[in-house]
Amino acid sequence: MKEFHPEGPQQLEVKHFFEGLRKYAATIPEKRYPHQNRFIALLHLLCDSVSKLTRKRMEVESQSAVCGNGCDACCYFAEITSSRTEFDEIRHYLHSNMAADACSKLDRQWFVQENEHSSAVQPCPFLLQDQGCCSIYPVRPLGCRLLLSSRKCSKEDESSGAFDSCQEWSRLGWKEMPLRPDTLMKALESQRCGKDFFEPGKLYDEEKVDLKAFTHQELRGMLKQVQSTQTAEAPMCLQK
Repeated sequence: MKEFHPEGPQQLEVKHFFEGLRKYAATIPEKRYPHQNRFIALLHLLCDSVSKLTRKRMEVESQSAVCGNGCDACCYFAEITSSRTEFDEIRHYLHSNMAADACSKLDRQWFVQENEHSSAVQPCPFLLQDQGCCSIYPVRPLGCRLLLSSRKCSKEDESSGAFDSCQEWSRLGWKEMPLRPDTLMKALESQRCGKDFFEPGKLYDEEKVDLKAFTHQELRGMLKQVQSTQTAEAPMCLQK
């Protein structure tokens, strides 16, 4: 694998890039990162490390992150997207780990939203609204993992501007990480597209899945597949 120099354009061979990471990716604990694709597990572990470093940096600068359990404002107002490979992990998690009662709660939420139109703000479809927690938390996408705010958010007041500070992590950058998460994401997407090479420093239009764009019928169909598969205990195969 070619040595990476962020100052100049480089091309890395996808196959060799993953060969160098395979052993490390295999050591990631599955209980915390129950991903089928262990390279996605590694990507999310790196993002969590960036988030921890950013929290420490914010504390030093007297702007501690206020995000915590039960705070779900970003689930309502933030753009919720994932890469195609991350969405495969969400589907795999729904199949393998989602409890039947959680599926029922999500289904009821979608039914209420579709028929009552009680709110103009559309939350993430995988948010358990009565608990303020994420039903797919272990496999939540990169964008969710890197959202941090130094101000208390309020989903009752969208105009408060609280979400202007939800990208605090960007001040840290990726330079303090031994392996850049954005490089790994580019390699994963290149692998999914069947490319032999990728350029770590090159920006490209990543194919994204907007989780809020699914219709209630599509979401319910996904849950029905999960519930029927859980009953039959049939394996689900996803392309890595």
